Order: sequence, then structure tokens, then C-alpha cells
Amino acid sequence: MPLTPFHLGFAWPAWFLNRKKLHFMSLSFGAMVPDLEVPFLVSFSPDAAHARGLMHSILGALTFDILVALFIVYFIVPPIGRWLKRRSKEKWHIFAGVDVTKAPRDPLWALASAGIGTLSHVFIDMFTHEYNPIYWPYRTDMDINWMPFESYTTSTLVFTVPLFIIILVLALRYWTRPFK
Repeated sequence: MPLTPFHLGFAWPAWFLNRKKLHFMSLSFGAMVPDLEVPFLVSFSPDAAHARGLMHSILGALTFDILVALFIVYFIVPPIGRWLKRRSKEKWHIFAGVDVTKAPRDPLWALASAGIGTLSHVFIDMFTHEYNPIYWPYRTDMDINWMPFESYTTSTLVFTVPLFIIILVLALRYWTRPFK
């Protein structure tokens, strides 16, 4: 996925399927966290297309990525959310009737939500990137990808455009409005 936020196109609909248990921000940050390694690895790699490692692997998704996502939703989002709420008359902290700036109440569902988000990121990338180190630290002789087209650009567009439309529709429909 060329733009990290497009991974929300899977996370947000997943949240709507089980709003009572899944935690919105854990799922959302879980879906985006794996790309935190890309700028760091690009600066040290001569080949930007292969600048992906632990955070784009199954091992990383189920360990490090989840911890990073949970750290964000427990220790970064709530104070920033409180600060924004005090300074804004708008209700930007409400998505589909839920205050998304609150820390998760149930740590197990927060963990599950972050895990679903991180695994979805790794899975979606297999359709849009030629190099996917899903078995990191083990290297395989062949790149693991399920790109439906030989062209990187075409494969990326086939997934990016629908995910962008999903994000746009859900954001326009449910940001600051109750869920119906």
C-alpha cells in the first residue's frame, strides 16, 4: 500500500462488524503501525522496495507491532484527545457515536483489535508489494506476493482505490455522527 492510511479501508469496516467488542483506535493504529519501520529502513537501504523487515512479518505483527499500537492507544491518544477536546468546539473525537480518544477498557479486546489490524496490514501488503518478508527473520528464495497483475502500479491501484473509497465514505458518513 503506497499510503499508510489506506490500510484503514480494511480496519474500519472490520470494526463495524463487531463494534461492541473491537476497539476502534487499537484496530486503526494496528493497521498502520507496521509502516513505522519504512522511513528508518529506507534511509539505510540502497533498495527502497526492500526496506521492510520485522514490522512487516507475521512475527512482528503478532509481537512488536501490537505492543507499539497498544502503547499509542493507551499512552499517546488519550492525553492528546483530552487536549484537543478542551481546545475545540467541534466533535472530531467522535466516530460513529464513539469517543475514539478514550483508552480501551478491555485490554484483551484491545490486544485482539491491534492484532487484527497488524495482521491485516501484512496481508494487504502481499497484494500490493513485490517484497514481503512475512517469515522474517528467515529469508526465502522467492518473494512472497499475491499481486494480481505483473505491474506494481496496476496491482496497487486495484487495491488502493477501493480502500480509499471505503475510508472516504465512512469518514464522511460517521465522523462526528452517531451510528445508525
